[in-house]
Amino acid sequence: MVELEVTVELHTPLLLGSRKLGMVTESLKFLPGAMLRGALGRLLARECGHSLENHVGCDFAAIFRADAQPRFGPCYPALSSFSFPFPATARQCKYYPGFRDQDEDAHGIHDTLISLFAYEEVSQDRGVEVHGLSHLLHCAECKSQSQLEPVSGFYELSGDTYWQPKPRLLRLSRTAINRRRRVAAEELLYTLEMLSEQMSGPPDSQGQAPFVPTRLRGLVWAADESQAVRLQELLPRVRQLGGSTSRGLGRVTITVDPRWDTPPTEPPDAAQQLANAASALNFEQVSAPEGSLTHRLARFNAVLLKALETYTGYQPPAGRLFFTVDCLSDVIWSNGGLPTALLPVQFAGAQRVRAFSLPQKVSGFSGATGLMRTLRLATGRGSVFVYCLNNATSEAVQTMLETLQKVEREGVGQGKERGYGWVHICSPFHLEVKPK
Repeated sequence: MVELEVTVELHTPLLLGSRKLGMVTESLKFLPGAMLRGALGRLLARECGHSLENHVGCDFAAIFRADAQPRFGPCYPALSSFSFPFPATARQCKYYPGFRDQDEDAHGIHDTLISLFAYEEVSQDRGVEVHGLSHLLHCAECKSQSQLEPVSGFYELSGDTYWQPKPRLLRLSRTAINRRRRVAAEELLYTLEMLSEQMSGPPDSQGQAPFVPTRLRGLVWAADESQAVRLQELLPRVRQLGGSTSRGLGRVTITVDPRWDTPPTEPPDAAQQLANAASALNFEQVSAPEGSLTHRLARFNAVLLKALETYTGYQPPAGRLFFTVDCLSDVIWSNGGLPTALLPVQFAGAQRVRAFSLPQKVSGFSGATGLMRTLRLATGRGSVFVYCLNNATSEAVQTMLETLQKVEREGVGQGKERGYGWVHICSPFHLEVKPK
């Protein structure tokens, strides 16, 4: 699996139709992987001129008829680095939202997963007196104790600070005149929402936020080196995306670069270290490279254990290992053949103990058939699931680590080649983001 970094820069507004509310068609604020995949497939099919059944020896066949097809991840708005969707557990003040580094009047964005889960865990022990939920549901800096609200959109890490890229939306209204009555025809009066080609950039020394070109960044996972080289040549040839391209919308420039960042190496005794730490209730003793899966697991469990120990009289059971599965894109998962918005109860040998699910309906247009795809229920991006490995022996942890490494590398569920199923284990956002 070879990772490629894809940057899409807009030159004209981009029409990414989402749901229709009355006469207004709302727009997505990101580029789905399926749309990038479809644009490339349409371009290659038009260039080779083969019929659908006769794609042999052409670029289309090399990409879309290969035994292992590439995965096209979603491209999210970003200023400099990659951005990710806010988890469902992120909260901000109702009246003063946003990061403080971005807006000095803001009260900050922080994550409530650790504190909320610790409260629920301790509240099940009747012998321990727990605090109220007021400090978890209301802004501590507001004199009026305004309620904390969920955060939508995306965040990116710039240096040591977090930033919330905010793409601008434009609306284009169209109408048609009824030839008989010479008035606007109701069914032909509509408004299209579009992603602007400009967005607000970082503030300068005078506090002004100049406009910068809107950039959408994401990943494409090629099956091997030869496929990666071919994608680097083919993707920049896509010059238009989205709808209404005949009206001048959706002109883009796509750049593709190999991802040079090598993933941190996992320690050879990672399973034994984590098992010993779970038994001794001391995850500070785990030694692993920063950013590795072992390091993320140790940090998450260390912070969770610290939150549990703040409740006087509660003694956390030994031998447990917790982890989160964070959905960075929509995930299509079936439970016994039926669509569901939840990940499985059993995952990597662990038991699901908490779910923060954001149900989503996904569809799309199939260029091969010329028809709309079946509307399906999915687990929306930003959903968070907490799992617990109750008997964290060295063998059980080793099996868990192998499974978690595989799902981070290959994704989960169905439709992975179209951008679904991208997940991350123990996102640092749950630990590092404070109200600042």
